[in-house]
Amino acid sequence: MDRELTQQDLKQPTGVVSIREVLSFFDCDRFFTKAELAVYLSVSTRTIEKHLAEIPHYRLHGSMLRFRKSEIDEWAKSFREGGNSLDRIADEAIESLKG
Repeated sequence: MDRELTQQDLKQPTGVVSIREVLSFFDCDRFFTKAELAVYLSVSTRTIEKHLAEIPHYRLHGSMLRFRKSEIDEWAKSFREGGNSLDRIADEAIESLKG
């Protein structure tokens, strides 16, 4: 992407985006702006601002914030509750086969 993605961009699509572009957006370890992070996490930028002290981030030139995708993914895992239902089903199947 040559420019920053904003929430307004998502509200008013202006063109066609290929699946390859979408997947590369989520697969690469990139830096998000605050607006991009809000879109990625499906929260408002105000929520990002409210919880900034808890979220791993980089501050550039005083006020410019950036968030590394891999660090955000790791941080988000700490909020995971319960197990994956597919994992639970597999574990139960294995246990039933054992006896």
